[in-house]
Amino acid sequence: MIAIVVSRADSASVRIGEHLLDLGDWEAREDDSLPDAEGGGRFYRTGGFELRKFDDLHLEIEDAAEVFGHGGTDSDAEPLPSPDLLVFVSRHSGDTGPLLTAHFTGNFGPAEFGGVDNGLAEACPNAHARLLAGFEEYAPEGYDVGMECTHHGPSSVGVPSLFAELGSDEEQWQDPEGARAVARAVLDLRGAEPHRERQLGG
Repeated sequence: MIAIVVSRADSASVRIGEHLLDLGDWEAREDDSLPDAEGGGRFYRTGGFELRKFDDLHLEIEDAAEVFGHGGTDSDAEPLPSPDLLVFVSRHSGDTGPLLTAHFTGNFGPAEFGGVDNGLAEACPNAHARLLAGFEEYAPEGYDVGMECTHHGPSSVGVPSLFAELGSDEEQWQDPEGARAVARAVLDLRGAEPHRERQLGG
């Protein structure tokens, strides 16, 4: 299962979340074990995905994967699955113009923006490659597609994770076409393994 984190403190994240819900056939559920601000309350599930909303900015949310997979059972009374991959849908800020971008999470050095010093979360290179391919397919006219190096928290997520971002300023954060492109690329991750199988050449 792929977990999706939406931050209410991030206007681009909220807009991407709206398009995710619009594009999929989601079932609303309730999780009374956690406060609404921390991913509890109403959340959403569809085939292969679970979406939850948080009050904090993404880079301040540590161990986000622990929140997912709670809040009732599937129709066959089996426990909800735990996530294999987690996606933070987010804004990108910078002097880079209209941009869809992705990166892993954590800090190679001092923790200036969330996480801990020299703390890196587990990456997901296979999912990253598929997300970038989706960006290339769905990017609106005038948008570039890029990838960034790891540069902010969180440092502890609990499963392989990455950021899927819409940039680079308020105009793009409010752009429905840009937000929808990010949402479509994220949904294209359905079934993706975080890592590629290792192959030996000879």
